[in-house]
Amino acid sequence: MPLRDAARAACLSRAFLHSWRCRPNLTLNRDVILSKEHAHGVDIRRIIDRILTNHSGTGLKVFKLCLYDDVANHCLDSWLQVAVTPTIEELTVVLCRSTFDRKYSFPCSVLSNGTGNSIRHLELDHCAFHPTAESGTFRNLASLNLRSVHITGDELECFLSNSLALERLDLGDCNKIVSLKIPCLLQNFTWLSAIGCWRLRVIESKAPNLSRLSFNGNVKLSLREPLKMKSISMHRSEVVCYARADLPSIMPNLEYLDICSADEVVNTPMSPTKFLHLKHLAVSFVSGSFSPSYDYLSLVSFLDASPSLETLVLMVFEQ
Repeated sequence: MPLRDAARAACLSRAFLHSWRCRPNLTLNRDVILSKEHAHGVDIRRIIDRILTNHSGTGLKVFKLCLYDDVANHCLDSWLQVAVTPTIEELTVVLCRSTFDRKYSFPCSVLSNGTGNSIRHLELDHCAFHPTAESGTFRNLASLNLRSVHITGDELECFLSNSLALERLDLGDCNKIVSLKIPCLLQNFTWLSAIGCWRLRVIESKAPNLSRLSFNGNVKLSLREPLKMKSISMHRSEVVCYARADLPSIMPNLEYLDICSADEVVNTPMSPTKFLHLKHLAVSFVSGSFSPSYDYLSLVSFLDASPSLETLVLMVFEQ
């Protein structure tokens, strides 16, 4: 039922009003709150204030705040203070570009004093996030998604060290991170993605069970258990040559390989080492930047090395 119709029904039924207020999942964005024909000139901040006042003390489990309006920092802080309670399991905060330009800092204090222990999924978009050792522990956090977030590598490492149940980390356009370190204590950690983090130079993972990795840029890898790697996606220069020459011996158990290159200096080499378990191979090129002497037919080396291959995808993108 649309929110406007629910509000009208609530005026007629106290039981319905109580039921609506006690719903554990709450998503707040302009499309949900306002119909397009009534959006102009309406103070969305006042509406959100009223909604959260009605839900105060109800024990939200899922709270999603996705705003593309310019909202004052103190409003965001007060909304999070109300919504984030010891029952919260999923928290999403997505802000607009203009708010991000003012470097809104997510208040880590709302996650302290045990509040963060219930969170299983945390997603932040277009804000600053500066956790410290005093921010508390996140013993149930399984998934962390940060996009266009101001956070340093040291701050992220500190946060990860207090999130021992973490299984998945997705980073996008987090350009304060130069070195990304995954602590050895993350026994359940299997998935890492770092896309568009253009200042990132080093990924060092001591997590024993990492098996899926995606990144772009010229990043140096240091993995504790490369033999456990099942899936890897790399977008960087000269990656085709590197993947064929080095990966079969470094990651012999790969089943999925996705590589994209904008610059190959030498042809794909022939090598006796093989991808014995590789089932899916995707090779992409950015046209216009390769040496005229590059021989695309040298890619047959991958076919010779992959006896278990089921899917092959070759793509060329225009620069």
